[in-house]
Amino acid sequence: MKFSENKKNSLVNYIFNPHFLMTLYAVLVAGSFNVGHAITNYMDSSLLIFIRFFLASFFFGIYVFLNYRVKKPKLKEFLQYSSIGLVLVIYFIGMFEALKYTTPLNTGIIYTLVPMFSAFFGFLLLREKTSFKKAVILLFAMCGALWVISKGDIYNILSLNFGKGDIIFIFACISMGLFSPFSKKFAGSVKTPVLTFWTLFTGTIMLFIVSYPKICEYNWKSFPLELGIGLLYLVFLTTIATFFIVQYCSAKMEVGKVMSYIYVIPVFVVLIDLFLGKGLPDLIVWPGFFIAGGCTFLFQKN
Repeated sequence: MKFSENKKNSLVNYIFNPHFLMTLYAVLVAGSFNVGHAITNYMDSSLLIFIRFFLASFFFGIYVFLNYRVKKPKLKEFLQYSSIGLVLVIYFIGMFEALKYTTPLNTGIIYTLVPMFSAFFGFLLLREKTSFKKAVILLFAMCGALWVISKGDIYNILSLNFGKGDIIFIFACISMGLFSPFSKKFAGSVKTPVLTFWTLFTGTIMLFIVSYPKICEYNWKSFPLELGIGLLYLVFLTTIATFFIVQYCSAKMEVGKVMSYIYVIPVFVVLIDLFLGKGLPDLIVWPGFFIAGGCTFLFQKN
């Protein structure tokens, strides 16, 4: 009986290990690209984000209120939760707005700057210092991710001419870079699930204000089944789960380490594509996978 209890505790400790959770985060985000691509044409993007946040707030709110003592936040606390929700809302709206004017390749390249922004804000807000050795490793990890995103063609990187969409997405990524530091700074003594709920709730309020005209215009009677299935994945796995993971791990690790897992997302994208029968990428891309994955591992070890 004691052996069984120890085994159970060991499994729980492993599951809640920040590195395991952030690897799971990378897998879930990688999977969301295929899901998002499949449903993006069914609905306006801002309305899609609102539904994603609303459903996540509703279902996760039930769990939180049944299992935790949720107190009405004071004004200062509500503003702090709203700050976390706001940076996510700005990122998601900025991403979809940017894609009207730029390419997925450009946004993928720019997104690799997020861990750098997170490390910078981590220093400003939390005084978390990144050593020169860690900075070099992070830089190599970014180069590996860039190599994968650009399909091994350096001209795809060099030809990145900054247009309106690219500038919009840079500001969106700066906002995303604040997510992990804000989560760590404003968490206080609040349990991570409660913090995740208030982040989703405040974000939902903001998105409701932005999306209200489109909510009224949409023909809800013709809501397609495929959209509903895709939303279930986005709501439970890449909204509730990933927000919880980032906020939980931000309390356990440096924010630079947390966001560095972004660099292994392209690796899991390829593995998922392979599982779905889309084949392997060209051999010239493979060095980028090993560099991004290896450097992310080294960054965590150091």
